[in-house]
Amino acid sequence: MAISEDMSGDLVPWGTGPAATVLAGERKGAGEAFALKVYPGGVDRRTRAQLTAELGALAALRGRVPVLVADAAEDLPDGRFALRMELCSESLAELVASSGPMSVPDALDLGESLATALAAAHGAGVVHGGVTPGNVLFRPSGEAVLSDFGLALRRAFPPDPERAVDFLPPETVRDGSADERSDLYGLGAVLRFALSGTAPHPGRSGERSEERLLRVLDGTPVPALERTDLPPGLVQLLSALLAKDPHARPLDAAAVAVRLGELSGLAAVAQDAAFDDFGDPGDDPPTVPLPAIVPASAPAPGPPPLGTPILEFGPADEPKRAFRTGRVLAGLGVLSVLAAAAVLLVRNPEEVAVPQVTAAPALPSTAGVPAIPPVELELLDAVDRGNYVELSWRSSEPVGGEPLDFVIVVAAEGEPTRHEYVQRVTTYRLAVDPVRKYCFRIQGGNSRGAYESEYKSIRRAVCAD
Repeated sequence: MAISEDMSGDLVPWGTGPAATVLAGERKGAGEAFALKVYPGGVDRRTRAQLTAELGALAALRGRVPVLVADAAEDLPDGRFALRMELCSESLAELVASSGPMSVPDALDLGESLATALAAAHGAGVVHGGVTPGNVLFRPSGEAVLSDFGLALRRAFPPDPERAVDFLPPETVRDGSADERSDLYGLGAVLRFALSGTAPHPGRSGERSEERLLRVLDGTPVPALERTDLPPGLVQLLSALLAKDPHARPLDAAAVAVRLGELSGLAAVAQDAAFDDFGDPGDDPPTVPLPAIVPASAPAPGPPPLGTPILEFGPADEPKRAFRTGRVLAGLGVLSVLAAAAVLLVRNPEEVAVPQVTAAPALPSTAGVPAIPPVELELLDAVDRGNYVELSWRSSEPVGGEPLDFVIVVAAEGEPTRHEYVQRVTTYRLAVDPVRKYCFRIQGGNSRGAYESEYKSIRRAVCAD
């Protein structure tokens, strides 16, 4: 089938996707191969206008990030619609089918490249809407590119739900909705496929297609990868990317790209160490230093006028009810003696001032009576669960038997330091972003004094006072 004046010879079948057929051809006189993605019908004016806007936004990214952008739209003589684009040698699906799962460093490099492409597209206002192994293509040079961007044609030619269930997120399978968070699910699904050769929810023996569909939609967790060579943190990242709830996924593709780059560095170091015949097996594995996280300095004590502080919410799915004013003011008498004066995080310090309360003086020593020793506060190692972290701490006997009230200091790279008032508990589950690095410290206080623990970190964050 020949369709355009600048095309020579017949088009030959190249591949079949869930919504279109891909043909290969050659431009007249140029000897340049191209791909023609043919859809089963025509498009209306509205779809054409949306597609034109998407291609225009993506064209500015060509050459800057690894995206494949269609060169032109074609109306075929039989009424079908087609997109003309660069011809690539194979897809990720074909590569894994022929060569098996990728090595960890190669898969992480691929994931970082795809996340970078998504971040740039999202910044240009374009959602992909269908990140799958079939849309990850390799140029003859070996460079990976992400193709088939945009929602206009996906809505005009929706895929078969039985095929979409392989790599699309539950919300897209359910009602066709797609946004930046659904692209992150697709990124996680593709990365998992590159490492395992299987979809997030592979079919089970004897399972009917409708049973599998229900299993995906009801929130059944994605099975863990059965590989022993994954760097620390990758399993948690994949779990976050493939979360059923879109709001539980990472904040954006740019942060995921950074995290994958760090994990790629760790994997490369581990791989190099594995081939070091002269290394001492007793040596500690090398670490990759990360930028220091410096907590914000404590603000100066505010003036006497009182207001109603707004407390930072904890990790529960629904915000906790605000404390009554009397309870907050009573707590201030204890918490104001902490080293960080702003143990309650004020949303607008110009409108709400934290009252100044003078700490009680330390008890002096008397003849024959030793001074009461200070309280020792110890934060145990944090347990990273991806979307949340488990913290626990302990303290020596409180001075004078008076219990301590506790505050968790949370320092994250790229975010302002915040404080979580947790009253008198000694364990806490704190919501965190699955791709950021964190440092934590516990502060405790009562009417006798204020104390704080050393910092503990996750994801190799470097903590600095």
